Amino acid sequence: MHPAEGQDDGRTEGGQPPPLTGHAIIAGFGLAGRAAANALIARGIPICVIERNLDTVRRCSIAGLRIFHGDATDEPLMRRAGIESAVLFAATMPNDPAVLEAVALARRLNPTVRIIARCEYVSTGMKAERKGADEVVIAEKVVATEFGRAVEREPLPESPQSAPAAVVSAPPPVPAPVIPTPAPAPPPREPSVVGDTP
Repeated sequence: MHPAEGQDDGRTEGGQPPPLTGHAIIAGFGLAGRAAANALIARGIPICVIERNLDTVRRCSIAGLRIFHGDATDEPLMRRAGIESAVLFAATMPNDPAVLEAVALARRLNPTVRIIARCEYVSTGMKAERKGADEVVIAEKVVATEFGRAVEREPLPESPQSAPAAVVSAPPPVPAPVIPTPAPAPPPREPSVVGDTP
């Protein structure tokens, strides 16, 4: 399904589309942005895209998609895209500093908008949440999960021995020192019956 299918940009006679409300703004139109667009269109939510690649903007604009050329860190452009009346802002661009800046800008311009951010690293994802993202998709966590699944699916031969419980074994226990027990004291001598004193 084409990302613009079912989307009418509703351009006026002057060539400018009317302002949107209750829509979603997608920043970045690579694989992640297009996946988000298709999911939103399937739910009947109007979308507006901000994209830096001019060829992509021209191609998608001809196809009828409401798309702006520029950067989501540009406040005037975000206002043109209708951030104040949007219900969702998806920052999908593969650039962590730009994502953090765009998230902070979107949250400042619309305190109630839902924000989904794409980040490369867990540390950046934590920063995005502090700047106002409601949900963060972290690339390194997705890759880690898929690697685990890929290894589980591999038709590897069964090992005749069970896997070790731990990669690094614990050192052998140190024996407790042996403390010698003192010999018991001899019993007191009994006095003799004849002329002996104790």
